[in-house]
Amino acid sequence: MSEETKKTPRTISRREFLRDAGIVVGGTAVSSAFFLSACGEEVEVTKTVTTTAPGATSTVTKTAADNTVTVTKYTCPVCNQEFDSLEALKAHFDSVHDAGSEAIAKKKTITLTINKQEYEIAVETGWTLQDLIHDKLSIISPKDMCFGYGACGSCSVIVNGRPVLSCMMLACECNGVTIETAEGIANDGNPQLIEAYSRNHAMQCGYCTPGFVVTAKALIDRKPKPTEDDIREALAGNICRCGDYVAHIKAILEVTSGN
Repeated sequence: MSEETKKTPRTISRREFLRDAGIVVGGTAVSSAFFLSACGEEVEVTKTVTTTAPGATSTVTKTAADNTVTVTKYTCPVCNQEFDSLEALKAHFDSVHDAGSEAIAKKKTITLTINKQEYEIAVETGWTLQDLIHDKLSIISPKDMCFGYGACGSCSVIVNGRPVLSCMMLACECNGVTIETAEGIANDGNPQLIEAYSRNHAMQCGYCTPGFVVTAKALIDRKPKPTEDDIREALAGNICRCGDYVAHIKAILEVTSGN
């Protein structure tokens, strides 16, 4: 192992540590020592150590009389400290290295309904709702234009009837909630809104469109006959890369006016 590798601490979870135990990834070192043979003579032996990380180190020692001694060592994959038993290594790893990583990796099982389909899924404490919906469940309409800063509105979804920025909401806080995305709006309830968006060309690149549609649907559910000022206020948090703001207003007014 190089000096540079030794200076850079690794982050490894207990699950990875136990899964990888016994995999040889290190090198060998040779040293000499003197032992007393069965006849009382002092003979030099050569010890070859094969380093593993993590797991067992089998050390084979041969004497001049071809006597063989096998020594087993266990090397910590983080700090390279050696232990005489696997139990001692596990105890060391748990107490010294694993407190933070185990907490981070801890998962919580939640149940939620998305577009009328119920999901039960184990989520990590650091996942956002956008991570869960888009990356884990492959419901791709909630986008991420602002890299999770809650500044663009493209990740908007409806949670329990209220439009929210899914990048600003933790997935672990969503147990029992009901969520609606642009896919659900298109498939059930408001196909006329999608059609109005298409007729009024309320998109160019289309990246931000799902967030606008979700926000518009939440507005219409709350106020079936919104004014233009109502629409402007509701859409104020949604950014359109292509600057197609006027068309959004036209589409929503078309739906709500009955034309």
